[in-house]
Amino acid sequence: MKFAACLLAIWSLSNMVAPPLMAASAPRPVTAQGCGDFLAQIRKKPAHVEFAGCNYAPDRQGKPLEATYRVSGRFAAATEAYLIKAVGLNRLKRSCCLWDSPASQYRDSVGRDFLISMVSEETMVSSRSGWPQIVVFEITVETFTEDM
Repeated sequence: MKFAACLLAIWSLSNMVAPPLMAASAPRPVTAQGCGDFLAQIRKKPAHVEFAGCNYAPDRQGKPLEATYRVSGRFAAATEAYLIKAVGLNRLKRSCCLWDSPASQYRDSVGRDFLISMVSEETMVSSRSGWPQIVVFEITVETFTEDM
C-alpha cells in the first residue's frame, strides 16, 4: 500500500507544471537614429499605403534599417504600378503560395540606397484579377547603416 501511495505521489508531482521564473515578454525591436517612414522621406509613398514601423537589425550584415508598410489587396495593383514607375520596383510574380517581387534598388536624390520589395500574405489567389480578395500586401524598404 505504501508503494502504491508513493507511486501516486511521484506521478502527481511529475504532472505538475512549474511556474515560470520570469514572465516571458516578446523581444522589443531595436530602433536606431534615421529609422522612419522612408517612402514619405523620399516623396514616393503611394496613396493607401500605411506605414507600419521601422526596425534596426544590428545583428544582420550591413546593419539595416527596415521600414514596413501595409496596403489592402484592393489597392495592391495600383500601388505596384506606382512603385514600378516611381522607384523601379520589380513586378510581382506568383510563387508557391504568395505574390512577391525580388528586391529592387533605388537611390534617392541625396545618394542613399534603398532595397524595396512587395509581397502578399499567403493566398490561394492565382491571378492578378483576384488581388482584391487578398487582405494585405506588405512593402519593405531597407537601407544599410554600414558598408558591406
